[in-house]
Amino acid sequence: MRKLIIVTSITTFFYGMTGLVFFEGSFAGALVVKPYPTYQVAFGGGEEGIWARYHPGQPLPWFMQDDLKVILSFDWEQGRSAWIDAYLWGYLATLLAWVVLVPIGAVTLLIRIRARLYLPPLSIR
Repeated sequence: MRKLIIVTSITTFFYGMTGLVFFEGSFAGALVVKPYPTYQVAFGGGEEGIWARYHPGQPLPWFMQDDLKVILSFDWEQGRSAWIDAYLWGYLATLLAWVVLVPIGAVTLLIRIRARLYLPPLSIR
């Protein structure tokens, strides 16, 4: 149980601080480090200039800036990258791990409480 909590916490931190950025107007994208943690893992995409048309006069969001901290780059014209699927499946597995941890923790807690309440008294020999 402790190992599952530790691994799930580490992967939650990883997915909270990284994200897939799809660049506007191209088939390229990148796995980047986010400037702050969020639950969203996919950003951007669409045709060139669509964000500017819907948000006139506003500054560009962090995922449209040129100074992204890129971990890995990809381009859909070069073929489908296997690590994108692995990244998204890992994100889904992390969410499901938190869902599984709640009933496991509740059952473990009930077993420990029940064992503590119904312990036989200590006898001194």
